[in-house]
Amino acid sequence: MRFPIQLTSALLVCTLASCQPVQVLDESGSAALADSLPAQSGPTIDAQGTAPAPEIFFRAPGNDAIVGPSFDVVFGLRNYGVAPAGVKLSNTGHFHVLINVESPPPGEIVPADSLHRHFGGGQIETNLTLAPGRYTLRLVLADAEHRVIGASLVSAPIRITVRAR
Repeated sequence: MRFPIQLTSALLVCTLASCQPVQVLDESGSAALADSLPAQSGPTIDAQGTAPAPEIFFRAPGNDAIVGPSFDVVFGLRNYGVAPAGVKLSNTGHFHVLINVESPPPGEIVPADSLHRHFGGGQIETNLTLAPGRYTLRLVLADAEHRVIGASLVSAPIRITVRAR
């Protein structure tokens, strides 16, 4: 039996025998292990008493990048957490990279096919291999059941060109 525990800003995935930190993103959008994040008493609240809106984006590659057939993709996320698929914890989700397709609407399941790449292990980066050509990529954060969380957790599209070797 697995169950999540959230302590301050840290996310741990626990079994009855042990707990292990999960990679999450800190306030700057950088990767950190949950046990290395600074302790916080709760989400940052602005002067109006509201938490900042979540933001999802590509850290790499950049828009209009020219890349080789195999290239690194680094996911960016602010004001939200990352947890593996199946972990039901408020304000967390896992990434999907969409290739030349629009995002399903909020609440719909992200399909599992070659155009909808799932990163249900809580990954925050990957290496993609694509045939030469022009592509539009989009990041989507989905919940424990692969459902699109909301429009604010669908990135703006980026366009890349994959060159022949």
